[in-house]
Amino acid sequence: MSRLFLFFLLIINYSHSQTSDLGRFTVNVKSGCIPLEIEIISENVDSSVSVVQYDFNFNTTNNLFNPSSGKSYTYSSKGKYVIAQAINQDGVEKIDFIEIEAFEPRELDISLFNCFDKSLEIILNDNYYDGYSLFINGNKVQTIEPGSNQIDYTNYLNQNNIIEGYVIGEFNGNNVNCSKYILNISPIISSQDDIIDSIRLGNEMKNFKLFYNLEKSTNYEILVDEKRYSLFLSPAITSSEDTVIEFSNQNYNARCLKVIKLFGCDDSEIIDELCLIYLDVEEISNGIKLEFNYTNNFDSLKILRNNMLLERINNRDNIFIDNNGILKNNEYCYTVYGYANNKRSISNTFCITSTENYNPIPVPNAFTPNDDGLNDEFKPLFSIVNEYKMLIFNKYGEKIFESDDINKGWNGIYKGKIVQESYVYKISFIKDGNEVNMTGKFILIK
Repeated sequence: MSRLFLFFLLIINYSHSQTSDLGRFTVNVKSGCIPLEIEIISENVDSSVSVVQYDFNFNTTNNLFNPSSGKSYTYSSKGKYVIAQAINQDGVEKIDFIEIEAFEPRELDISLFNCFDKSLEIILNDNYYDGYSLFINGNKVQTIEPGSNQIDYTNYLNQNNIIEGYVIGEFNGNNVNCSKYILNISPIISSQDDIIDSIRLGNEMKNFKLFYNLEKSTNYEILVDEKRYSLFLSPAITSSEDTVIEFSNQNYNARCLKVIKLFGCDDSEIIDELCLIYLDVEEISNGIKLEFNYTNNFDSLKILRNNMLLERINNRDNIFIDNNGILKNNEYCYTVYGYANNKRSISNTFCITSTENYNPIPVPNAFTPNDDGLNDEFKPLFSIVNEYKMLIFNKYGEKIFESDDINKGWNGIYKGKIVQESYVYKISFIKDGNEVNMTGKFILIK
């Protein structure tokens, strides 16, 4: 039967042990993380005691004792609590106390760095808990202290060549329900210098992607224009999905990307970097103008049109005029590739529809009919066209040659003579469903 005790609390001497102030009862733990389960595990009372009751939320302000129905209780909110034991011995009420503290489990602030020699550097930046322990394969390996802690994990690798464990915070040696920092680490196999494979700017330039050579259990720091974007430890088991990172570029101002591999224990690092290429395209009077902006010193640049190689550039030029093989009302999509130390920077792809024809098929502006086997006939370079026809006129407007075969050109002879002067051509054909008419001048050189 429950009883209510009311008394004056004169002195409470809270200790840090698990035993009550007067030694009449012992609890399983004195502090810990919520939900914190407290249980009375032993009692030290005289055989003459007729009543033993507990109040797990004793109010020290009004000294009101509210007996519990059992000898265990779970605290679900953080705070300090007093457990009071009330006994009736020979008709006299006696009280004993112990203070309990319940804490919220808080994430641990830990930096983890893998090292070359199958060792691990654990840097503890946390002081929330009053103790920290490292467990591997379910067993406590060592206590973790604030600052740098180094451990050789050679003998802890499992059959998959991985160590599995965690660092956990604790209060008064109790870590039940407290936060864990999970460890899944495999040894560093190599120290590859080429980290970046390529970077690619999105077509709308609002994002870009990094494709990189990811190594297992390795620390990476990524900077965009020298500002840290992320710092992370790669997984012990990696997949192809782990080798791509997408970045937001809402202000279109990102320029260069730097990836650093960090190794613990000796503070060594490997740095790799590459810059983005921004491509702008417009039609001007003499063709389609490409302007590509970048800050990298690329070894070479390559321009693609509709995914086919258009031009190679081996210098710092950043403007190119495309005025060959372009048909009116056709769409052309351009991409610029920059190459530097086995890495590729790929620009945004820019598509534009031409409003004019620009040399739809390549036509020379001179030829030399001297029977040397080189440039002896005037004709366009071979292209796949339909309904082809070419007419050639002299300076008097006389038609001097006609061909309906793109492979058949003029050998320079008219009325039995070869005359060095300027001539006019008119070429018509159908290409890619478009009817094209071209007119131009060329010179015969004897």
